[in-house]
Amino acid sequence: MHIPDGYLSPIVSVGLGAATVPGWAVATNRVQKVLSNRTIPMLAVFSAMSFTIMMFNIPVPGGTTAHGVGGTLIAIVLGPWAAAISVSVALIIQALFFGDGGILAIFANSLNMAFILPFVGYGAYRLLAGRSPMLSRRRVWAAGIGAYVGITVSALAVGIELGIEPILFTQNGHALYSPYGLSEAIPAMLIAHLFGASIVEALITALGVAWIQSRHPEYLANGATEDGSLRVGATEGASRQAPPIVASRPLWQTWAALIAIAIAVIAAAGLATGGGDPARAFGADWSAVDWPGVATMLLATGVIAAVLLPLAWLLLPRPVRGVGTAFTAAAILAPLGLIAPGFAYGEGSAEDVAQAFGYVPAGLQQLGGLFSAPLSGYEIPLPFFSGANAGLWQHAIGYELAGVLGILIVGGAVYALSRLLTRAGAGPSRA
Repeated sequence: MHIPDGYLSPIVSVGLGAATVPGWAVATNRVQKVLSNRTIPMLAVFSAMSFTIMMFNIPVPGGTTAHGVGGTLIAIVLGPWAAAISVSVALIIQALFFGDGGILAIFANSLNMAFILPFVGYGAYRLLAGRSPMLSRRRVWAAGIGAYVGITVSALAVGIELGIEPILFTQNGHALYSPYGLSEAIPAMLIAHLFGASIVEALITALGVAWIQSRHPEYLANGATEDGSLRVGATEGASRQAPPIVASRPLWQTWAALIAIAIAVIAAAGLATGGGDPARAFGADWSAVDWPGVATMLLATGVIAAVLLPLAWLLLPRPVRGVGTAFTAAAILAPLGLIAPGFAYGEGSAEDVAQAFGYVPAGLQQLGGLFSAPLSGYEIPLPFFSGANAGLWQHAIGYELAGVLGILIVGGAVYALSRLLTRAGAGPSRA
C-alpha cells in the first residue's frame, strides 16, 4: 500500500498535503493535551508496532503481496488522532531510512494509512460495538470488522489515486506516472485486501483487543472519549480497578477461533485464485521459490529465535518484558514475508512496469530515483547480509537486523517528539 515516488505526479503528491498537513496539526494539538508519563511510552510502543506489522508481507490474490498496518487497533486504545501520529511517524521513517514509500508520496501514504484507515476503522468499530460493555467479546469482533473495513477503504483510496493518474497525465498515448487505470487499479487493490491483507489487519486488531481485555483492561475501560480523543489521564490509573470482563470464554479459545477463521479464508482465497492448484495459489508462481533456501532460512531464524527470545525474556526489565519479547519475536519472524513471490501492487520498479506495459512512464523514470534510502529494501549495507551472492537466509538476517533498527528508531522518534511537545507548553507533563 506504500506508494513509491514516480507513481503520482508531483502536483498530486504535494497537493494531498492540503489534507494531510492540517490533519497532522489537529492530531498534534489533540494528542498534546493528553501526553503524560504513561501515554508517551504507549504512543512510542504503538508506533513501533505499526512499523513492525508493515514489515510482514503476505501473498494475496493477483500474484502480489500486501501487509497490515495496525491503525485501527491504535485508534481503539489511544484514539484515532493518536493513531494518525503513530502511523505517520512510522511511515515517514520507513520512507527516509528504508525506501518503503516515496519521499514525495509521504503525504499520500499518510493520508491513506494514518488518517483514512484509523478513522474509518474506528468509526466502524464504534458503530458495531454500540453500547456493549467495553470488555465484552462483542468489542473483539467489532474491532476486527472495523479494522477490515478501515484498511479496505484505505486500499480503495490508493486504487483511486493510482487510477486517475493515466487520466490526468499522458504523453503520446502513454501514462506519465502510474500506468494503472481506474478499471484495473481499484479491483486489484480491493481484491488483494478483501481476500488477504484486510483479513490479516482484522486478525491483528481482534487479537490485540482480546489480549488487552484480558491483560490490561484499564486501557480499554478508560480509553478514548466519544469524539475519538484520548481522555486525559486515561492510562494514568493502571492500578484502578477495571470493570469485570463480561465474556467467560478463555482468551486462548478466542485467539484460536480468530486465527482458524483467518487461515481458512485466506487459504480458500489462495486456492480459488490459483484455479485450485496449490502451486499457483494466489495467482503466483510458487515453483519459482527457492525452497531449499527457504528451508535454510527457517532453520537460521529458528536458531536465532531459540537464542534471543529466552534472552529477551530474562534480560529485559519486568515492566517491558512482555512487550520487548513480543517485538523481538516479530522482528525474527518478519523475514517470512520474503518467501512470497511477486511484489506489492503499484510498488514495482521501473523494470517491472516495463515488463508489464512495454514502456516506462517518463515520470517514473525521473522521480523513481529521486531519493536513495540508506537501508533501502531493509538491507543492511554489509557484504555478508546483502548483495547478489547473499543467500536467502543471509537476506533474512539482514531484514531482521534492519527491522530491529527500525523499531528502535520509530519508538525513539515518537518518544522524543512527545517529550518535546510536552515541554513546548501546550500540554504539560502529568506525573
